[in-house]
Amino acid sequence: MFRKSSKDRPSHWANNAGTAFKNPWPSANPPTWSETFQLSFPFGLYPTLDKHSHARKIDVVEPDWGQASLKAQDIDKGAKDCVIGTWLGHAGALVEFTPLISSGGGKERSVYLLLDPIFSERAGPTAYTGPSRFKKSPCQISDLPGCDAVFISHNHYDHLDLATVTAITKNFPQTTWFVPLGNKKWLINTGVDAKQVHEMDWWDSKEGHFASGTFESVTQGGSAGTTFKITCTPAQHNSGRSGLDGGSTLWSGWAIERFAISTNDSSNSLRKGAIYHAGDTGYRRTTKSSVTCPAFQEIGNKFNGFDLSFVPIWRGGSLSFISYMGLRLSHHDIPSALHCSPADAVEIHKDVKSRNTVGVHFGTFIGSENESYDAMIEFCDASDKAGIVRLVDGEAGTNGRAGTLDLGGSFAVIVGE
Repeated sequence: MFRKSSKDRPSHWANNAGTAFKNPWPSANPPTWSETFQLSFPFGLYPTLDKHSHARKIDVVEPDWGQASLKAQDIDKGAKDCVIGTWLGHAGALVEFTPLISSGGGKERSVYLLLDPIFSERAGPTAYTGPSRFKKSPCQISDLPGCDAVFISHNHYDHLDLATVTAITKNFPQTTWFVPLGNKKWLINTGVDAKQVHEMDWWDSKEGHFASGTFESVTQGGSAGTTFKITCTPAQHNSGRSGLDGGSTLWSGWAIERFAISTNDSSNSLRKGAIYHAGDTGYRRTTKSSVTCPAFQEIGNKFNGFDLSFVPIWRGGSLSFISYMGLRLSHHDIPSALHCSPADAVEIHKDVKSRNTVGVHFGTFIGSENESYDAMIEFCDASDKAGIVRLVDGEAGTNGRAGTLDLGGSFAVIVGE
């Protein structure tokens, strides 16, 4: 990492060395006095949520990696360029980019990308500490159909899990890792080969192929065929694995684009699929604040939309004990700079111009089913108000589709539709 002068360093760097980071937007500041006075006492009792029309119990299902979704939508992935996303619980997802139809010769294979995976029973520093699962994992690492690359958004325990990293390294030793600044050293210390780790700052991009099972840069892998462009995107959050290292590593989201490059003209490329994972992020200081994070509109304008996105709709699991005790913690009456509300997740869907959004970061490390109901009801209500169609309700309208899946459930989309 090269040192930069104070005038040249990025706004999210907190020092010239790039070893401390901050959120650079007013939307991440503590609430103003007027906003604080709008907050009420945050604790109460849960109403009967399970009878609400938008509430449904989140089941744990054995993954079929998109077969049911393809069938339900009458999609032939042998005749259409597709992206298939499977929710693995919490913020974790597996995305399959199916082989491009234009390749014709059958030389291409599916590419599998794993995002923020956690398969452990607890999200903490040891196997015996930290929030525990309310819902079991739908599968294990060894059950995955593939894993060409892993994307980590930040180093909190519920997004960067030691046991999960170790299992991935054992089952998929050639996989490539993409992490925000400051996280490479931790991965190397777990046994990951340094050559397989790409550490990136916000807006950094890397282009390459997954043809040989590892990520090769375009210059190494040649110019023709299918390439992927990986971009580290801003998020409004923080980092730290102890009380002493807060902000010492970066947090991010990820934008992943696939391009088909002409064999006759390497400068001629056509985007054939794009996904977005927001990581863990806030959107505004409180749900009542009018000051919002500008990064998401910037992402939407830069990439001109995504075929499939994964956006958090609930807070982390560290406060799950509250609902376990039967109490309701209102996210409308606490600061929300680091975790967006379900309604704000809909705003992110609109800002990044997502065509299909899966709500994640809920329903897993919780204290009761009420937390899932709370998240789903508000997410669905906000989607309805925005004219956003449900994932399961047919073709996307002007404002796209959004919804939730069962743990292990999948959703398939046709690229560009």
